[in-house]
Amino acid sequence: MTRKGSTGLSTVLIIVAVALVGGFLLWLYQQSAALEEATPVMVEDEVGEVVDLVVLSQDPSASIGRVADIVSVAVVQSLGRGVFLVGLTSADEARPFPVLLSPDLIARNTQVYGGDVVRLYGRIYSLNDSIRSQWVELGAVNEAAAEAIPQGTSFLLADSLELK
Repeated sequence: MTRKGSTGLSTVLIIVAVALVGGFLLWLYQQSAALEEATPVMVEDEVGEVVDLVVLSQDPSASIGRVADIVSVAVVQSLGRGVFLVGLTSADEARPFPVLLSPDLIARNTQVYGGDVVRLYGRIYSLNDSIRSQWVELGAVNEAAAEAIPQGTSFLLADSLELK
C-alpha cells in the first residue's frame, strides 16, 4: 500500500532530477564554448621559402625544418621498403641523400629502384644514429643495407612521390 503523500514527493524528486541534469548539460555546453574560444587553432607553420634541389645540394644541414619540393632527382639506391638514396649532385660526384617515405606511401606499397627519376615533396629533418637504427628496427631499411645509410645530418621525409 502506498501512502497518500508519496506520489507528490516522487513527482517533486523527478522534477528536481530533470532540472539538475538540464543544469549540468547547460554548464557543459558553456564550458565547451569557452574552451573553443580559449584554445587557439594550431595551423602548421607557413611554408615560407621552399627548398629545391640546388639549395639542398649546397648545404643539406642548413635546410633542416624546411619544406622541400624537388622536381626531378635520380634514385641512386633503394635501401629497403621505406628508405632510398637520391643523388643531390651530378652523377659523376653523386652525394647520396636519404629519403624516408611517409607511412601513407609505405602503406600504398610505393617502390622505387636505382635509376628511377622521381619528384619529391616533404620536410627536411635532422638525422642521427638513433634514427638510423630505428629505420632498421622498423623494417624501412633492410639489415644488409644498413651500412649504406649516409652519415649526413639530415634526411627528407617524403609526403608525396611521383615517378617521372
